[in-house]
Amino acid sequence: MTPEHEIATQPTVRTATVGQPMTPVPGGAPVEEPEPADPLAKVTLRPRTYGAVLAAVGLVLGLLLAILPVHVAGLDASQQTSVSCGNTIGGVETPLVGADLGDVDPTVLATYVGTCQDAISTRLMFSWPMFFAGMLAILWLGVVRRPLSVE
Repeated sequence: MTPEHEIATQPTVRTATVGQPMTPVPGGAPVEEPEPADPLAKVTLRPRTYGAVLAAVGLVLGLLLAILPVHVAGLDASQQTSVSCGNTIGGVETPLVGADLGDVDPTVLATYVGTCQDAISTRLMFSWPMFFAGMLAILWLGVVRRPLSVE
């Protein structure tokens, strides 16, 4: 008997299941074909890892925005200069603003201090909530248990 003759004479059993192709083999026992691997599984983050990445980015970005100094435009419109105001932690530093402006009128200095205060308040509105949200998310990821995966 040739192999072709053996395969042709043995019964083939096929069961119809939805979504899973079956391959007939000699002897009548069907063998399930393995599902192809998902190509996106190699580059996709799990939800918990994605949350950890977002929390770390929020924490670092909020801290950087809080520490880096705020700048506003200088007096001379013909030159591109900026005046350093301070950061969100220390607030407006009037001597620093006065040193950047040079010898100016006290009303101009007061106007720049007000402008710097507005710029720092705007930065403060974004930096600290982002920092605290990132910190709370990292604490939550460390404290809350992962759901058990059923495999």
